[in-house]
Order: sequence, then structure tokens, then C-alpha cells
Amino acid sequence: MTAFLARRVRATQVGLLVLLTACSAQLAYWMIDEVRYTADVKTRLRSAYEAEVESAQSLVKAGMKWSDIAYAYPQVKLAADSATLALDPQVVERLEKERFHRLNRYAWEGAFFLAVLLASMTIVYHAVREDAELRRRQEEFLAAVSHELKSPLASLRLSAETLALRDPPAARRSELVHRLLADLGRLQRVIFNLLDTSRLSAAELRGAPQRTVLADAVADVVGELRDQEEGAARLCVDVPSDLVIVADPEGLRTLLRNLMHNAIKATAERGDIAVSASAVPAGVKLEVADTGIGFPPGEASHLFEKFYRIAGDPGERPAGTGLGLYLVRRFAELDGGTVSARSAGPGRGASFTVTWPSADHAS
Repeated sequence: MTAFLARRVRATQVGLLVLLTACSAQLAYWMIDEVRYTADVKTRLRSAYEAEVESAQSLVKAGMKWSDIAYAYPQVKLAADSATLALDPQVVERLEKERFHRLNRYAWEGAFFLAVLLASMTIVYHAVREDAELRRRQEEFLAAVSHELKSPLASLRLSAETLALRDPPAARRSELVHRLLADLGRLQRVIFNLLDTSRLSAAELRGAPQRTVLADAVADVVGELRDQEEGAARLCVDVPSDLVIVADPEGLRTLLRNLMHNAIKATAERGDIAVSASAVPAGVKLEVADTGIGFPPGEASHLFEKFYRIAGDPGERPAGTGLGLYLVRRFAELDGGTVSARSAGPGRGASFTVTWPSADHAS
């Protein structure tokens, strides 16, 4: 049903675009036709006036006095030599002015309606493109979510069956339990991201913001990820204990979890991840930098968009739903903060920065 409605909406948008194009063509034809019409009217009137000059000239040659027939030919005047008749220059000037004023009016009216049509076409065109792009991202999102759910579920099943069917050695049992916990953490992150996105989309109220020591929040998330991530990159944390912000605790936890997990996914096992924070004018800045796969600098402004994933070979980049960094931006904004990303290019690492107002400046 959703696909059917999407096709109907797209068909309506395309139909409207075609209709606006036809209207623009009709408007252009109308303007050209009016130019030709005014030229034709001027020519016919000029011809009629010239015919009156010839008629008056014939009567004069027949012996009639010009003073007796002048009232019948108001557009005809005696020439400078007082011997011949000619069309009054003011009449010619009036014809030119009338044509100019008419063309000027048509030009302004036509330009206005053409501008309206072009603006409408531009809006519809961008709406069609954005709709197509959003549907493409949603399809990729569904595929990514399916992968993110199926892979850990399959791994969980395999590990559970191994533990159930035989009693492995202690080292192997510990490895399987650790894998179970890692897969459960992966499922938990996907489900929490989906729930958080749904809650934000529905404009549900979050928990009340609280004064939070940033170092404590970072330590909690780092401990959680170290328990769940197997073979993770080296993690270095440098967050002073005196930095305090005002934030929703659950939203802050989601923000930190997604930032750090994003760095872990992008970094090889022997790579490095640095989590640091510092005080800045009227605020607190947190930076998560890694030595991972990086991204093209031109993608930085799009990374925090909903469902956005960098185009390219799927094998070159870790799987994801395109919601993690979107949630980072939304939770930061809801607490009055800002986010940014930068990278020197693919393979050259990346850094993500969040800035919040300090507790003294938070509203």
C-alpha cells in the first residue's frame, strides 16, 4: 500500500511538472503572438491613414480647397511646402507609443507569470528529486537494518547452539559468551537507535535536562563499549572531570554511544581513537577522533542527515543504518549544542566534534 501511494504521489508530481511545462510553452507562444499582433495592428492603421492621405490628395487635385475638407481628415496635415498633404507626425508618434505601451504591458505580465511558472517548476522538480532521494535512502536503510539484525541474530544462534550441544573448554566458552554479549550489544544499539528516531520523529518529549559531569558520562559509555566490542581499536580518553553540561542523560548517552561506536567501526583493530574534551568560550567541546577510513571532505555537511550513507563500494565501508550520526545531531541540538565533522580524505581518519553550552550558560 505504501509503495502504491508513493507511485501515485510521484505520478502526481511528474504530471504537475508536465502541466507547468506546457503552461510555460503556452505563455511563451502568447507573448510572441501578441508581439506579432501589435505589429500587425500598427501596420494596418498606418495603411489606413496613408489611404486617407491619398484620398485627401485626390480631392485637392480635383479642385477642392483643403480648408473645406480638412475637418474630414484629422490625421492629414499640409506639408511644409503648403502644396502637398502628408500624414500628421503626431499620429505616427502616437502609433509608436501605443505599440510600445502595449508591448511593455505584455512583457511585464508575461515575465511575472513566467517567473511564477518557473518557480513552481523548480519547487516541483526539487520535491521530486528529494522524494526520490529520500525513498532511495529509506530502501537502503531497510536493507541495512535487515543486515544489522540478521547478522547478529545468526551469530547469536550459532553461539547458543554451540553452548547447548556440547560443553566447550573454558577458553572457548568465554569466547562464545563474549561473542554473545557483543552480538546482543549490536542488536541493542540498532533497536535503541530505531526507538530514539521514532520518538524524535513523533516529537515526544525527552527526559528533563540535568547537570551532568561529562567525564562520568563518557566513562560509562566507554566501559559499556569495551565490554561489547571485540578486537576494538585502542581507545584513549582525556576528559577533565570539571566539565559540566546540562543535557538529557539518556540523550547524552545515546549521543556518546553512537559517536564512539561510529569511530570503532571506522577504525581498524590496530587503529587509535582519541576522546577528548575541553572548555571553550561559553561552552564545552567534545571531540572523537580516529585514524580510520575517513571520508571525502565534501561529505561532511551530509553525514548527520537522516538515513545518509556515503556512496561507494559497500565492501569498503562498515555496514550501518544511517541513523547514528543523525541521532548525534538531533540530541545535541535539543540540548542547545552543535555538531561538526571533518576529514582530510578517505583513509586519513576523521574527527567529530560536539559543542554544548556550559552549565552556566545553558538555558
